[in-house]
Amino acid sequence: MTPRRIRAAGGLLAALVSCTACVGASSAAKAQSDRGDQPSVRLEVADAPTVKGGADGDLWPNCWGRDGQVYAAYGDGKGFGGSGSDIGVTRISGTPESGLDGTNLAQGDALGQVWSGSGFTRKPTGMACVGDKKYLAVEDLSGDFNQAPASTIASSNDGVHWEWDTKKPMFSDGVFTTVMFLDYGKGYRHAHDGYVYAYGLDGNWRDSYSDVVPDPTELFLARVPRDDVQDRSKWEFYQGTSHDKPTWTTRIAEKQPVLTDTRRSLLGHSVISQGGVVYLPSQHRYLYTSWTENTFEFYVAKQPWGSWTHTNSVDFGAYPWTTDKFGGYGLSLPSKFISKNGKSAWLQSNVCPCAPAGMSDYDFSLRTVQIVGDTRR
Repeated sequence: MTPRRIRAAGGLLAALVSCTACVGASSAAKAQSDRGDQPSVRLEVADAPTVKGGADGDLWPNCWGRDGQVYAAYGDGKGFGGSGSDIGVTRISGTPESGLDGTNLAQGDALGQVWSGSGFTRKPTGMACVGDKKYLAVEDLSGDFNQAPASTIASSNDGVHWEWDTKKPMFSDGVFTTVMFLDYGKGYRHAHDGYVYAYGLDGNWRDSYSDVVPDPTELFLARVPRDDVQDRSKWEFYQGTSHDKPTWTTRIAEKQPVLTDTRRSLLGHSVISQGGVVYLPSQHRYLYTSWTENTFEFYVAKQPWGSWTHTNSVDFGAYPWTTDKFGGYGLSLPSKFISKNGKSAWLQSNVCPCAPAGMSDYDFSLRTVQIVGDTRR
């Protein structure tokens, strides 16, 4: 667990890309997505990261521990040094402005098991820091990245030693298997009740390019008492609203989406993907960061269950990209790095060396984000 240093590469980018919607108009967002008014907020994103280097891996779902550190999980890499693994957990101290120190804590078999047999590996999809407890959602992902049939949740007090039910996965049959915890800030301190909230996707973590499973077009929501996160019987799933209040069911087959968006990018990809949902306490709003092969997709809501409004897309164009301007996948806004007024943040994303992008960005990689407009409308 030797720390490695990441330093800011030149501070904030002055130039921000234009954030006009650049997805195809095959169909509009519907269901619980509020499309009645034009959104009064948009996210302006830097062309490329300004804090990067020193780590190896992708995805990096993360949470802000009560000890002040960021805990983040990577897929398919070495993290901040050491041997490679399909999954690992790290602890990151510091800030993007001052520099970040990363330390590997655990990897591989210490974090979970593969439930779906050969041809699948473990991937991190969500993390939650709840008091002193850390939770990690681990899914089985096929080698071609086109289906995610099972997942479970591991827990730890120190980030080094992890426990989970070794007898069966918590979610199976491709239902709610990409689990993304709602980020409620340091130690979950901004939570409004005694629940931990988690969003989920069915089928796959992004568009299934081979169509072996349906592409995800719906975002689902669940909640569980904060002391029972690993007890599957205690999970409740959003079922709809009654008299403007959410209703919940313990029957996963009865769950309903909080957001449905059937739009397609110009390359034909679905826009609902594994990203992150974070709460902005100063704005009293929630942001969902999603992506496609060539775009970033952003949504805002007043409550965890919505209604969700698509604010804007950022289009980085088709491959090849250059190191001066590129998109990526696995988007998240670490809550520790959001300004107190909720108007600026740092966005994590990655570009795999395996992609035909002409470049790669395969580390804990941050770029600046400006949240422009009135999120409270």
